[in-house]
Amino acid sequence: MSEPAVFNLIYAAWLPVRRRSGAVEHIQPWRVTDGIGEDPFVAFAWPRPDFNGAAHEFLIGLLSTAAAPRDDEEWEDWWSNPPEPNILEERFLTVAEAFDLDGPGPRFLQDLDPLESAEDKEIAALLIDAPGAQTLRHNADLFVKRGGVLVLSRAAAAMALFTLNAYAPSGGAGHRTSLRGGGPMTTLIVNDHEAYGATLWGRIWPNIESKRQISRRAVEAKEPDDLGSIFPWFVPTRSSNSKEGGRLTTPSDVHPLQVYWGMPRRIRLLFETARSRPCSLIDSQDSVVVTSYRTRNYGINYSEGFEHPLSPYYQQKVGTAKLPVHPRPGGISYRLWPGLVVPSGDKLRDPAQVLRQWPERATRREQTRFTAFGYDMDNMKARAWIESEMPFRFLTDAASREWLDQFIVRATAGADGVCRLLTGAVKSALCSRPSDAKGDYGFIAERFYRDTEGLFYAAMRDAVTSIQNNSDVDDLSIKARENWAPTMARAALRLFDEYAPADGLEGRDMYRHVKARFFLALALGGRGKSGRALFERDLGIASPEPVRAGKIKRGNQ
Repeated sequence: MSEPAVFNLIYAAWLPVRRRSGAVEHIQPWRVTDGIGEDPFVAFAWPRPDFNGAAHEFLIGLLSTAAAPRDDEEWEDWWSNPPEPNILEERFLTVAEAFDLDGPGPRFLQDLDPLESAEDKEIAALLIDAPGAQTLRHNADLFVKRGGVLVLSRAAAAMALFTLNAYAPSGGAGHRTSLRGGGPMTTLIVNDHEAYGATLWGRIWPNIESKRQISRRAVEAKEPDDLGSIFPWFVPTRSSNSKEGGRLTTPSDVHPLQVYWGMPRRIRLLFETARSRPCSLIDSQDSVVVTSYRTRNYGINYSEGFEHPLSPYYQQKVGTAKLPVHPRPGGISYRLWPGLVVPSGDKLRDPAQVLRQWPERATRREQTRFTAFGYDMDNMKARAWIESEMPFRFLTDAASREWLDQFIVRATAGADGVCRLLTGAVKSALCSRPSDAKGDYGFIAERFYRDTEGLFYAAMRDAVTSIQNNSDVDDLSIKARENWAPTMARAALRLFDEYAPADGLEGRDMYRHVKARFFLALALGGRGKSGRALFERDLGIASPEPVRAGKIKRGNQ
């Protein structure tokens, strides 16, 4: 099949992927299952982690749009027997007209208006972590330098365009954030195939919605062939400039599949002949490159009410709108599991739809992994790309799953409580007035969670064993929670001794140190007001009986 005159993201071999053997190829999206039985593709191979994350979302969106299974039974068919590339090609060609990156018609994720009156911008500004105009004016680009990206191939430009629209931060007056706000968190199921092991298909297909799930998200019925309702670049942009009659875009205005193809930014890429100029990001020869683009503000402004299947959501209080979760400093660890993997104890935070639906598909696949990623944004500034992949045991029985959810909520609440006690004790040992301690002590909690991550997984395995084998007790996870308490205590005391060492202390400083460690140990053992709160409120276990003075046996005088 010859390549069309335009650069089409279905026809072109533009996605860099790595096979299990280590070989890297550039492929069309429909080749994702190519060689899955011999040397499968196992990962995307973009040079930027945000591009790799967005590439997963691109392919998930494409499969959900053009090849969604009717129901979970049909989903199982393609999981057990992944489709041949020619079958995926046939499905993807049904929407190929929506994926022209250049050419005279509608362009992928670009404004239908050529925006000829708009000012040209350097292509580097398309990258979320590029220094902004104010940073450049003040010569403050200390970590991400200007001038590093001057030319993009069409493949890299397409991925940069998709990444920006999917994760768009605020960009000044009228430059809208993504459908999920600026820098949303994405969570994906990652599962090894029974026959083929770890594959890229196992990072994509477990996250595909069925047609039934898609239809349940619809607020108003939209025709599946109404491309303008799915792909916003097929129609004039719904301006959000209220002075010109602009308006919010709500879930009732668009097809539910538009969550995968949101276009908050008004952009037109400017193409030119390469003239031997290489792409600044990828090792790929292209006869046409992009060095600049046009943009205008007041693009699509997505309202609250959208629920993206790949993102967790929270409510500020019961009855209020659901808001997408965003990464925060400190990374992604088991401390965030309530609301990220299981519903939170206060019922205000829910995992992404893909994690909620997985237990229905997880027969014979209880042991799996999930990955979470996204930008930690400070308004318009990208502070860091956050990403983590963690194992998880999904239980298919609903009752057992509730017990495991309870364990996770209780165990993480206990870990939060221990972190507060530990941080307070370190401050008390180091400072005569702990409330006046200067600096950020958040590193102590981060270290605690890092040190106890493997121990938490072991505790979760114990909880699963207890839940599955002890149906004759009232609380199926209490033993695992009781064992988790001393595990945390040992880790916390080790960190106290590291961050508040006693070496060289004398007099009053030594007294303060001994007192701080003594009361920390009491609380970690469930004693005192703080200890009882840790055991009874957080962990949901009984605190030790207080020792009464009258019961102490005295020795011979």
